[in-house]
Amino acid sequence: MNRLHKTLLGGLMILAALFLPAHAEKKPRIVADLSTHTVAVKTDFAGTRVMLFGALVGSDEEGKKRPDIIVVVRGPSLPFKLHRKKRVAVIWVNADERAFRAAPGYYALLSSGLLENIAPAARLRSHGIGFEALQDHLLAAADGFKSIEEAREYARGFVRLMKKKGLYRVNDNGVTMTGRYLFRAQFDLPANVPLGEYEADVYLWREGKLLGKYSSPLNIEKRGFERFVYEFAHKQGLLYGIAAVIIAMAAGFAAAAVFRKS
Repeated sequence: MNRLHKTLLGGLMILAALFLPAHAEKKPRIVADLSTHTVAVKTDFAGTRVMLFGALVGSDEEGKKRPDIIVVVRGPSLPFKLHRKKRVAVIWVNADERAFRAAPGYYALLSSGLLENIAPAARLRSHGIGFEALQDHLLAAADGFKSIEEAREYARGFVRLMKKKGLYRVNDNGVTMTGRYLFRAQFDLPANVPLGEYEADVYLWREGKLLGKYSSPLNIEKRGFERFVYEFAHKQGLLYGIAAVIIAMAAGFAAAAVFRKS
């Protein structure tokens, strides 16, 4: 555990001590923070791990079942186009384009135990927690589908594809309780994680009831020369295209000159 992590954990322990008097509140609340709120993506970026530390603050009656915690990290909201493969002669080609107007480019679900042991599936779904709720979100953003059944099929396939890419993740033991009041979680961001704004939502549950929620922002952005190129390409698309053609032509002439000399 590095100095930053120790500082975060120490601060949360102090908060827990300050806000846990005998008659302070009737139910616990959550305070939490991330080890970083900005992830810099450079050329050598190969993925990273982000830590989340938290504490339950406010009075908690002795003898009651310890609360359960669910952490959902999601973002950014992006449009996705999908194609069904179709065989034409001896080759497979893309056909029947479908789209989801908005879907999270990354989705991580971590919990202190099995979701079915924390709360009823319908209740979790109503709060937007879990892959069933995620598929509901996809159906609401479906575009170009012939029927709701087809949209559901594509939504299930989309979730499977994103899991295969490592962008949708689930870990039933992803939240670790440290004593009765402190907890921590960690989630991995792969090298192909999309840029943009993220949200880490922490949900506090007890005996199937939602007691509270805490949100913390996270931003993934390019830094250095990569950021300059990225912003230039998106804000000055025409000039970027012209520059790319000129650089390619210059490289071609340089290569031809080298081969003539050899």
